[in-house]
Amino acid sequence: MHSIGLTPARFRERRGMRGREALWFYIALSVALLVLEFIGSSIPVQVRAYANDIAAPVLTVLERPVRAIQAGLERVAGVSDIYLENQSLRDENGRLREWREAALQLSRENERLRQMLKVPQREVPPAATARVIGVGGGAFERSILINAGSSDGLVRDLPVVDDRGIVGRTIQVGHLTTRVLLVTDLNSRVPVRLERSGELAIAEGQNENFLRLRFLPKGADVKVGDRVLTSGHGGIFPPDLPVGRVTYIDDEFVLLEPLGFLGKLDYVRVMSYVPVPDEDQSLMESPGGGHQ
Repeated sequence: MHSIGLTPARFRERRGMRGREALWFYIALSVALLVLEFIGSSIPVQVRAYANDIAAPVLTVLERPVRAIQAGLERVAGVSDIYLENQSLRDENGRLREWREAALQLSRENERLRQMLKVPQREVPPAATARVIGVGGGAFERSILINAGSSDGLVRDLPVVDDRGIVGRTIQVGHLTTRVLLVTDLNSRVPVRLERSGELAIAEGQNENFLRLRFLPKGADVKVGDRVLTSGHGGIFPPDLPVGRVTYIDDEFVLLEPLGFLGKLDYVRVMSYVPVPDEDQSLMESPGGGHQ
């Protein structure tokens, strides 16, 4: 009797057919999602948010050994510099004590003046502090994935900052994760003002490591080294957050270096910012506040 079974050639043939069927299935699925996104459907956004939630635990587990090895190497490399660093820290600590007293005095004076003039508080509370667990890069995207989502109170279009300046804004919010569009992305637009002269403009992402300053007034007073802050217009970013520093100027371009540490983000802070409506807009929206 002959044994019944698949020969190696038949097995490879069936395996190849299954592979081709799977390839055509994924191509059809991709085309369907692209068509849905083109017509404005919210299904692709929801699919990406669910996919981020599913991938988050895997990314968290995979990053632990990498972070442990990195921390160990940093400790070994830093042993030789501990003595010099301690001496430098002693000197710096003395200077910080002096600055602390001056800062406390200025803070008390500022609070008294704020109360006298009845100026509202401008501090923005954090909605969540999150760790970066994924980075989206390449020619068409500059974004990061953080381990906080709607369960932490996050929603779309909240500003995201690090300890140096703005990083970006939330765009896709899942239950456990959120994707953040970085300010360097081609789709990013941030209303800004020059700190020194007060001129208003828009900082545009270029999918590069710099921003382009657009719509500056003709003859604007701008110099290399000028800091650029958020203006507060547009309703997403609060005013006076550091954005970048002017690094290049010619007749057509003004380029900024972002102040946020976008290349090596670890932890970021999502701000719970709700813009205060302008007084004129409030009057127009109130009953009887329209023009006669």
